[in-house]
Amino acid sequence: MAVTFSNTKNIPLALAVWLLHDEYDYVDKENYFSATGLMKPIRHIIIPPRLNNSSLVDRTIDLDDLIARALGNSVHHSIEKAWLHNRAKALSLLGYPESVIERVLLNPTPEELKAVEDPIPVYLEQRAFREITVDGVTYTIGGKYDMVTEGYVNDTKSTSAWGWTFGTRDEEHQLQGSIYRWIDEAQDHPVITEDFMQVNYIFTDWQKAMARSKEDYPDSRLKEKKINLLTSQQTEDFIKEKIAYVRKHINTPESELPFCTDEELWRSDPVYKYYADPNKTSGRSTRNFTDAVEAAKFKAEKGKGVVITVPGEVKRCAYCDAFDGCTQKDKYQ
Repeated sequence: MAVTFSNTKNIPLALAVWLLHDEYDYVDKENYFSATGLMKPIRHIIIPPRLNNSSLVDRTIDLDDLIARALGNSVHHSIEKAWLHNRAKALSLLGYPESVIERVLLNPTPEELKAVEDPIPVYLEQRAFREITVDGVTYTIGGKYDMVTEGYVNDTKSTSAWGWTFGTRDEEHQLQGSIYRWIDEAQDHPVITEDFMQVNYIFTDWQKAMARSKEDYPDSRLKEKKINLLTSQQTEDFIKEKIAYVRKHINTPESELPFCTDEELWRSDPVYKYYADPNKTSGRSTRNFTDAVEAAKFKAEKGKGVVITVPGEVKRCAYCDAFDGCTQKDKYQ
């Protein structure tokens, strides 16, 4: 398979080079699943390797589709750099005394922890592995968390503010943090000791006007949310079930693979648009509803008009590595 890159949006060269820069340390080994990989839909897991192994399929990636990845990588790199090189100055500016700052240890060894009285360890971008056997085959599960402070995982997400409002990916974040802890507990010196994680959101589309007018909208561009983790046994059960599910469909033809669910597609909720004049539905609606019953009730009260259902928007397909070999996405074009 030949991979080429297009630039349909005429992104300038200065940014094009940035978009194609990727320092992520990918793991390439047999029978390996990453924590984030296990969370992907079955189509997202099965189809990409088939595309990569096919000499008959060429793939073109548009630079515009790499923006989200580049922004996410840049945020993580910047946070890590700040803690590595500027934490003492930053903590001092925040009012922490020197007696506290000098106890903050970055990625300390057990010996370094013992050498400091009442240490405050901070672990950044640490990758770990744990093996698990499913149907007689041993698999390696790997994960690289963003940060661990005070015994709990911090995971930074650059995302839409509506993800906060609707909590659409809370279960996904919970599962990711749970797998990180499951991997960590098998290490010689586990560092994740709490049964919750903290998701630190950086909203890419935050609007001050919306924050003022909507009660459930985040009041800042940066927010955090604590999410309880699954138990170790629940996490291990999920991992075994997911691997078994992948094994079951490893040779299933694409046309027969289970479709991604609305949750897996990151489909937004449908909107029910009420038009007072049934003959004028091409323009702006009279009123929008998020509940079909409320929309029907409003129409009945008015005694006229029409309610048109606008299906929720599918958002994940554009970011899926299976895009070129998946026929489900054709339903949403």
